[in-house]
Amino acid sequence: MKLNGDYLEDMAQLEQCKCYEWGENILRVFDQEGRGYIVNKATKKARLIDDNGLLVGFTDDEIDFATLDQVPNSHNARPRRIFYAGIGRWDDCQNGIFALCWMLYPDGQYFADSDGYGGEDNDELMVYCVMNDNLEVIRPFTVVSDMRALLKKIRETH
Repeated sequence: MKLNGDYLEDMAQLEQCKCYEWGENILRVFDQEGRGYIVNKATKKARLIDDNGLLVGFTDDEIDFATLDQVPNSHNARPRRIFYAGIGRWDDCQNGIFALCWMLYPDGQYFADSDGYGGEDNDELMVYCVMNDNLEVIRPFTVVSDMRALLKKIRETH
């Protein structure tokens, strides 16, 4: 996929990619080289998100490392590894706002065999960021206890 700065040169190039609708004008796009993007269909703005198992499209200010460094099993945050569930959407774009989720570490049962051996005693560690339809992060990746309430509040005030 070719970009001219932060914009698609031609929407027709998406025909070579796997595209998934993520609500109002937002597409999740995967190119043939293993890179993942978010694209606003209306503005043709595109943002690289991940590249072959690494979160690459976010600055340090867009990830709350100060909080994540204090959370157990967050060792995949600083190297920006995407080992488990990829980068997903928590909710479709509505009113120009949507949320991404990133599983930093799975529930401990992920590591167990069929007899339960090898499992760990931990909960899943999922972090979230909130973006607008201009593909800007308005709340960095961090732990969120009630994502539904947070999105409702942001959408009402946006």
